[in-house]
Amino acid sequence: MTNRGISVNREYDFDRLILHYLQPHPPYVANALAENRELERHESDWWGYFGETGDYETIWQTYLDELRYVLDEVELLLENIDAETVAISADHGEAFGEYWEYGHHTGSINPYVRKVPWVETMATDKQTHEPTTEPPTAGNNEDNTPESTEERLEALGYKM
Repeated sequence: MTNRGISVNREYDFDRLILHYLQPHPPYVANALAENRELERHESDWWGYFGETGDYETIWQTYLDELRYVLDEVELLLENIDAETVAISADHGEAFGEYWEYGHHTGSINPYVRKVPWVETMATDKQTHEPTTEPPTAGNNEDNTPESTEERLEALGYKM
């Protein structure tokens, strides 16, 4: 994502560029990607894992690892694009025991869930990174059917 964002920003003069990184909720994929392995239970089904083990600390650390993974990429991006305003946000917050809630349940009135994270900054291209990307081509996403899209949205918690 970062490489593509840098490439597009350097090649074109868009008024806006929107990049969507990882969602800050399960499945937590950062450690599995870094270690080139399948997701472990606490990364894919943290609610079930927590219910069985009560191991809050492992889930919390995995959540922080996910945020660090994305924020490291955002830092690289900010050093390699020019932008007067950069907004870093998410679609919602996440609860980790505040008001006895975990996750982000539909209809939650928990302020930790309802408050949308939002930070604004600027970026200057210091040319510290030369991206290596191939332009997207038709057919390089073999599983792009409406059914697979619906399944991905459901896995991310956007469909019930």
